[in-house]
Amino acid sequence: MTRLLLWGTGGQAELILARFPRATHEVVAFVDNNPARQGSQFHDRPVLGPEAAAKLAPGQDYDQLAIASVYVAEIRQQALLMGFPAQRIIMACCLPFHSVAQLLTDEQLADLSSVPWWHHRYEILPGVETPGVVGYKPWLLDSPLVADLTGKRALDIGAWDGPYTLEMARRGAAVTGFDIQPSAHSGFDVMRRVNRLDAGHICANVYDLSPGQHGTFDLVTFFGVYYHLKDPLSALSNINSVLNVGGLVLVEGAILEGAPKVDAYWAGREDLIERMRDVPMGYFVRGEYEREWSNWWVPNLACLRHWAESSGFEVLEARLTEEGKRGYLLARKVSGVPLEHVVLAPA
Repeated sequence: MTRLLLWGTGGQAELILARFPRATHEVVAFVDNNPARQGSQFHDRPVLGPEAAAKLAPGQDYDQLAIASVYVAEIRQQALLMGFPAQRIIMACCLPFHSVAQLLTDEQLADLSSVPWWHHRYEILPGVETPGVVGYKPWLLDSPLVADLTGKRALDIGAWDGPYTLEMARRGAAVTGFDIQPSAHSGFDVMRRVNRLDAGHICANVYDLSPGQHGTFDLVTFFGVYYHLKDPLSALSNINSVLNVGGLVLVEGAILEGAPKVDAYWAGREDLIERMRDVPMGYFVRGEYEREWSNWWVPNLACLRHWAESSGFEVLEARLTEEGKRGYLLARKVSGVPLEHVVLAPA
């Protein structure tokens, strides 16, 4: 039995514990930097501060220190500076893969365990699920228009570790992932290797997307991205530029109709949002929305439609999803992006 110190008591730790390999591992204590958590209990185990944990004897009091946090690099550096042996530090996100080790080759297990942090939670191989924080949403690709992608070129913007890239490839598309996260860090490269998938990857910002540099496509997916942008209209314009005429864009993200359910600022203001439902409006976030600092614009569904239509798209479908907390849009490119304004030539 491998005895673990598990560093983290947040959402990542909960995800790891939900599929913990209890037959081969046990947690002897948790570690947390937050003084308010130290000295308490978490899942019936004591929560130690880093200083107290560093006094424990490796090999005697514990076997490995497993980091359950998105801040893997920072915590690992902290642990090393405090004297934790480097060879005993592992990433906790590898632990769930040990629960299904019988389904994996040794090479696949090592590959999956090498990823420092998984964003999506999805079936990367039959019976093998990644321990991500965002669940895979199969209904995003439910439209009959994308059921068969044989011979199509697809671009997956915001791909992260690639669940939608993988699914579109399974449907016959030649897919390229596109993300500001490097493919070697995000898990995308591992997804490609374990599936023997021939998919491209572009590490870039959607503001820099262009047909000259990145080519043109028949389908673009734009899931969970626009509300993280200060300028979502520029992103939609760039998407238009890389889509062939008649090509499709699928968009999904945070929507204002669901704000009272997820954000403290909007709690109790359901009537206001309902009265403004038909007015295309977007909420600019100065601070945090849904406890996330990188959220900037949250449109209502009418606004999301207008964003698409003003960017050269015909909206084929627009609806609220997840009890109104998210919006979904399917649109077809019918023209280039209309002019923003006219520049007069000198007389």
